[in-house]
Amino acid sequence: MPRTATSKRTAKLDAGVRRGLAPVAAAAARVAAPILKKRGLAEARILTDWRAIVGATAAERSAPERLLRGRGPEGGGTLRLRVAGAWALEFQHMAPELIARINGYFGYPAVSRVQFIQAPLPAAKRAVAPPAPLKPEAEARLAAITSKIADPDLRERVLALGRALERRAARVSKPAGPARKPV
Repeated sequence: MPRTATSKRTAKLDAGVRRGLAPVAAAAARVAAPILKKRGLAEARILTDWRAIVGATAAERSAPERLLRGRGPEGGGTLRLRVAGAWALEFQHMAPELIARINGYFGYPAVSRVQFIQAPLPAAKRAVAPPAPLKPEAEARLAAITSKIADPDLRERVLALGRALERRAARVSKPAGPARKPV
């Protein structure tokens, strides 16, 4: 007699195999792996952990682009490394140390050669500037409104919301420039 889907599910539950919540990182790694392999980055950790592998100074001046797999049985691929400007010569001298650090991090000879590409690095994400302070009248009005709230945590949150709405209203109501006449 063939088993149905319900009986298979019941058999798994009886065997004690239960599937709970899985970590997001594991699912993300499974989804990203095929995409990264197409780009030549089979070892995705070389991107995510670059700062930990080579150190802060080297990570600020370089970025891994691609890891090409070696063809021989000994493994060891070629890492294409983008290096900022005049640092290319310095990185050439550091190549044996970089290879040793990368291979030590992975625990096997993942890289046997480094190919340097002297080019600008991708733009780093800039920190968001703190918002400008509100006008004293607006701050006083918000303080008067929120003074009636007994819970201090809630009062601070409502005050923060009021400040954000005031900034948004000030940004929206600013004139964009001189009015243009229709042509």
